[in-house]
Amino acid sequence: MPEKLVIHPLNRGTRPVRIELETEAGRVVKAKAGTTYYWDFTSSLQGKDPLDAVQLTQRTSGADFVSHAVAACRALEDIAGIKPSGMMKLTRNILLSLDMVHGHITHFYQNVLPDYIPYPGGGPFHGGVGDFRLPADAAGLMLKNMWKSFEIRRLVQKMMAVAGGKAPHIFSVIFGAVTYRLNTSDIVKMASVLKEISLFINNEYSDDLARIEDTYREYFQIGAGTSNFLAVGEFPQKEQADFLIPAKAAMDFIPTDLEKNRISVDYSGSWFEIQDGQESSPLTHTTPVPGKPGGYSWVKGAVYDSRPHQVGAMARMVLAGNPVVARLGNRAASVLGRYRARLEESRMLVKLIAGWLEQLDPEENPAAEAAGLPKEGEAVGFAEASQGSVAHYVSIRKRKIERYNVLDPFSWNLCPTTRNGLQGPVEQALVGTAVSGPDVPVETLRVVRSF
Repeated sequence: MPEKLVIHPLNRGTRPVRIELETEAGRVVKAKAGTTYYWDFTSSLQGKDPLDAVQLTQRTSGADFVSHAVAACRALEDIAGIKPSGMMKLTRNILLSLDMVHGHITHFYQNVLPDYIPYPGGGPFHGGVGDFRLPADAAGLMLKNMWKSFEIRRLVQKMMAVAGGKAPHIFSVIFGAVTYRLNTSDIVKMASVLKEISLFINNEYSDDLARIEDTYREYFQIGAGTSNFLAVGEFPQKEQADFLIPAKAAMDFIPTDLEKNRISVDYSGSWFEIQDGQESSPLTHTTPVPGKPGGYSWVKGAVYDSRPHQVGAMARMVLAGNPVVARLGNRAASVLGRYRARLEESRMLVKLIAGWLEQLDPEENPAAEAAGLPKEGEAVGFAEASQGSVAHYVSIRKRKIERYNVLDPFSWNLCPTTRNGLQGPVEQALVGTAVSGPDVPVETLRVVRSF
């Protein structure tokens, strides 16, 4: 007879996550993962000036605010037919990369690390986790690095504030332009700070992850989940139309070019209803129905070709052909594989930022050609974030927002069970995981937090 185990709320994330597990013989045989946190930009943005979306949607979650600003801008600029200038691309790339680096460092040191080393004060912070195998001297050094990570995160946001006006929640990225032109002094200052951030990533962060990999190697075999990955494409090059991270979707590890019209939303396992059916266009009107039969989450499930897809650093690095992640093979889709992908992406990003800073020309105008926003139109703007892919769908009528829908990484990775009975990436990753005990299900906590 299956035993039921509920973990709620699963802490340390940007939203309260609820995990419901059924276990047999010490392993998870069925899983449901969702959130009890209600948010719905479709209703909160309706009737507002479309330009407001760039600022307001940065509050979508407690992280990855730049990705939402960029995605909102790209949607509006697509409606207006604006093509970003080279300097717009570079400045936005720098801000977005810094936000992703900040997210990766935060994820490892504040979300992941308490599952592997004892923190001062224990209990409430790491939830009673007791599988601490690292030697005391290594754990002590990692704890010291955790405190240092706060200073490094401050430096990242200091760089973001130079180019973005402030951080968190930037001001300089707006429809059709970047409002601040970085001068020579700014560029020199940012390059100097970046060196310290890069040293931390390539030393402390790298060493700390290696210690976990050496001690907990079985986690390269735990938490695999779906073999479907997706990335919406990111980091347009200054003088070219292509992206450094390609827009691709992989089904059963076989990648193909992403076709945005094949993205839809499945509402079967959510507490939302639509007029006809359970799967629809992202701009379809929805009605919140708490307690809907079959619903267990406020997440609107994003699917591609009606199938859940995993998003995030691991998906991006696999689809971009990162050599370190590629050498992992199928082990990349695992708890440790996701940690490793975030580190490798951080290493890649600091190198890219350094190159983009060198390409900046203080004399070049960072705005696009002047263009107004039409009275009516529909579009989608994509961006990548530390946690995964972001999509902003907007419909404008009479110069006001008619409908707006945000699909964020939660929509993909925490996709509830679909109308075809397919589980989301987190749910699939949990199935088959060993559970050491009902009081401290450390293995399942590590799986969920690896996303």
